[in-house]
Amino acid sequence: MNVERKNQFKKVIEKIQAGDDTEIIKIYFSEQLGIVTPAEMAFFENELIQEGVSKEDTQRMRDIQLGLFKKSVENQEHIVPTGHPIHTLMSEHVILMEYANELDSLVASIAEGEREPKAAFLVRIRELIGFLAESESHYQREENAIFPVLEKHGLTGPPQAMWSMHQDIHKLEKELFSLNSESDAELANNLGKMKDIVSELAVHIADHFYKENNIIFPTSMRLFTEKEWDIAVHDFDDIGYCSYTPRPEGREITKEDSTSFAESGEVSFGSGTLTLEQLELLFNHLPVDTTFVDEHDRVRFFSESPNRIFVRSRAIIGRSVQLCHPQDSVHIVQEILDDFRAGKRESAEFWLNLGGKMVLIKYFAVRNSRGKYLGCLEVSQDITEIKNIKGEKRLLED
Repeated sequence: MNVERKNQFKKVIEKIQAGDDTEIIKIYFSEQLGIVTPAEMAFFENELIQEGVSKEDTQRMRDIQLGLFKKSVENQEHIVPTGHPIHTLMSEHVILMEYANELDSLVASIAEGEREPKAAFLVRIRELIGFLAESESHYQREENAIFPVLEKHGLTGPPQAMWSMHQDIHKLEKELFSLNSESDAELANNLGKMKDIVSELAVHIADHFYKENNIIFPTSMRLFTEKEWDIAVHDFDDIGYCSYTPRPEGREITKEDSTSFAESGEVSFGSGTLTLEQLELLFNHLPVDTTFVDEHDRVRFFSESPNRIFVRSRAIIGRSVQLCHPQDSVHIVQEILDDFRAGKRESAEFWLNLGGKMVLIKYFAVRNSRGKYLGCLEVSQDITEIKNIKGEKRLLED
């Protein structure tokens, strides 16, 4: 442990206890401690509490660090124009960090008996948990519109590391969501279990946002082409936003149709001919989601049905399919592709419960007339209603 660094944290606490002006403390904090990662803050905060420093004082020190964090983000935001995908993500970082810290403080104060579990507090806790649940689209936009393009530019390690951090955050969120309840009595009773989860979640989120703001986002600004940013805007609009996402002035965020077609002509099949427009519309009207991965394990195509089960973005075209899956499941994907390529199997299927829906996922080996392996077709379908079908229906009904 760095004793000198710990002493600097203690001096910050002394200034807080002496009632010094907050802005002066911020300047001292910044000059003496420089960049403080959330993980380092959590470590020294715990050390100081064990030595008798009150949680109120360490919380005020954390608030000062958060203020400096927000200021650093705001300084970077000025470099990025409002409405730019990176500006949107960084703005959400600030808001989500505030929500996570507020939830941490509120849950801890009630769980430790400093506050009564009043109805208004419990309502706010549910609201904050709801905001964290809604943040899924924030992570999906990064995973599907930012990370794949960085990989195309040869940067594979950092995006994979960030995706792993997303998984860690989601695991903690899942534990948190399981303890939420519409019953005031049950929620109040669960706050003791929530306390450590929320505290750990706040540290994970802060650490993750810090790394993205200082590594992933600046690198993206250097590497992305103007055309790639245009595609990212489309993908962001397509995936969707949180209710608290700052809306760019003068631009309503909606899904836009940016499809372009080749010159007029028809594609001839043995069973008929279709124009390129008809072919695309046919795929997009199928009651299933389709994705095609070529013989080199690169994503070549996916259908864009309006009610997609799994998020897809155009940025994944050309991406290695192994990079499109979390590390804890990529080995299954690899086994399927290896078996298809070796001719050991022709199909594979899975089914799972997803948000109250029963989803069937099938993989098919695609081979030409000579048996040569050309790739893999993935088909996903919501079979919830299909499972409930009984009897017969022979008449058209309204």
